Amino acid sequence: MSSPGDWYNGLPKVTRFYLTGAFISTCAVQLGIVGPHVLYLNHRAVFTELEIWRLLTNLVFFGGFGMPFVFSMFFLVRYSAQLEEGKFAGRSADYAVCLVLCASLLTAATALVDGLPFLAPALLSSVVYLWARLNPTQPLSIFGLFTVQAFYFPWVLVAMTVLMGGSPLPNILGIVAGHVYHFLTDVQGIRLTAPRFLREALDDVRRAPEAAYRGNFGGHNWGGGHRLNG
Repeated sequence: MSSPGDWYNGLPKVTRFYLTGAFISTCAVQLGIVGPHVLYLNHRAVFTELEIWRLLTNLVFFGGFGMPFVFSMFFLVRYSAQLEEGKFAGRSADYAVCLVLCASLLTAATALVDGLPFLAPALLSSVVYLWARLNPTQPLSIFGLFTVQAFYFPWVLVAMTVLMGGSPLPNILGIVAGHVYHFLTDVQGIRLTAPRFLREALDDVRRAPEAAYRGNFGGHNWGGGHRLNG
């Protein structure tokens, strides 16, 4: 049986980074190192006081330890890892770009919608939606009570949130952000390729000799870095 360390190191890179950020932020709050007021998204603090870290910390803080946190981590490990190893197999950098786009859409939405200081649940909802799009017919058992196809799973989570007295807004915004990415890439065929520095960091892409590339704007592929015949 593999150790917890082996399991952790076996997670795909972006999912592992996200999981680590979630645990670090939660532990920091639980231990009293920082307060939630330092982590939440505050547009005024970001743009007038340059507290840039809020753009990231609000995306990784799922709340204190408890069952909601456990379920969030389960969904993160399961669906983010499968998405990164499935749709984005060998392209963790492109998966990072996907999360950045969804997070950017969610952050922009908070300028119009009040009451969303933390966007981590919404971003996780985007991940679940994209996974469901990748595996639409896969059957999922909901607590052993009934079975649904994965395509409907994000909406089942919305209904469950409402039944438990929570606001469905984060889930719905996450679904919308995920659908925007799906529409751009899978419907319109737009390839949102990660920049080379990110691919080199996450995809083990080695830097090619400078002589192998054109040194002009017209011949350089900023996203893919395709080799050109000289």
